[in-house]
Amino acid sequence: MVATRVGFVGGPSSAPSPTYESVCDGDGHTEVVRVSFDPTVISFDEILAEFWDQSGSRATKARAGDQYKSAVWTTTRAHAEIAEASRAKFASRLKALKGEDVSVVTAILPFAENPDDPSTGWHDAPERHQRYVAKHREAKKRRAAQAAAWVDDWTERGVAE
Repeated sequence: MVATRVGFVGGPSSAPSPTYESVCDGDGHTEVVRVSFDPTVISFDEILAEFWDQSGSRATKARAGDQYKSAVWTTTRAHAEIAEASRAKFASRLKALKGEDVSVVTAILPFAENPDDPSTGWHDAPERHQRYVAKHREAKKRRAAQAAAWVDDWTERGVAE
C-alpha cells in the first residue's frame, strides 16, 4: 500500500457535503477506505484477497442502511472485473468451508466523480478517523506501558508484593 484514507462515498445529490454525523444519521453515504497502491508491488487481486480475509462473514450479512454496507468501489472496468472474479472465488471458498451456498452481499460498484454532482465524489472523513486503529493501538500500548511502569514503581516500594 502506498496510502489509505478514510472517507465517504455514494450519497445522494441531496447530501452533497457529508459529515460523520450526517452519515451516522443515514444520509445515504457509506464509510469507506480509499486504498492507493503501487501495482508493481502488490496487485489489486492481492488487495482484494486481504479484503475478503478481513471481511470474513461480514461480507455475507446485509446491514441496514448504507453507512456500513459491504462494498468495493472500482475506478476502472478492469478493476470491476477483477473484483467480480475475486468475489466469486471468495464465495467458492466459503461454500467449500460451510458445505452450502453462501450469498456474498458485498457490492461491486463503480466510483465515478461527477463535477456537476458533488455528492458523487470522495469526501474525507474527519482527521480523528484517519489511521484510527493505529492511533488507538498506540494509545493502548502507551496505557499498557504506563500500567507496567506503575506496577514496577509499586513493586520497588513494596506495594505490589
